[in-house]
Amino acid sequence: MKIIRTQRNLVWVVIDVFFTVLAWIGLLYLLIRGLWPLIDTHAGPRLDGSVFDALGTLQIYFWVAVLNAVILISWARYQHRKSKSFLQRRLPAPVVDDLDLSETFNLTRERLKKLRTSGSMTIHNDQEGDVSRVVTHFFPVTAQQLPERLAPLAHPRVIRLPADKDDKQAPLTSA
Repeated sequence: MKIIRTQRNLVWVVIDVFFTVLAWIGLLYLLIRGLWPLIDTHAGPRLDGSVFDALGTLQIYFWVAVLNAVILISWARYQHRKSKSFLQRRLPAPVVDDLDLSETFNLTRERLKKLRTSGSMTIHNDQEGDVSRVVTHFFPVTAQQLPERLAPLAHPRVIRLPADKDDKQAPLTSA
């Protein structure tokens, strides 16, 4: 499967990687800071810790989540406003008739007819962008070259069942 990929500027890639690594480091720091005191005590794991300690950690998580939400919503709004200026790119391409197409690419009637045929082809262009040569990768078959039709089978093994809403045929009965 071919995926269309656009070339990204190295600066934006570095910025993306930097903020991603920074976010992972922040997440790991908060997890270790919140979970390590529960695990590393002299008397074993501490599960009866103060509720206020847990609320303090949850408050830090909450403010980080709010900051992430503000950043993501701001980025989405910015992208939405930026994309409004590119609406012209989303409009459908104008319809081109044969005359405009032949004038644009300096096509003869034979080349235009060859381009209209279905199938795979290679189009060669010259230095000015005009079509210089069209090579088709299929060969049309005449009626004489077609194989003979196969005769129908004498005893076809096809079971025909009536449709549910078919009134013309009787329903199946058990024998």
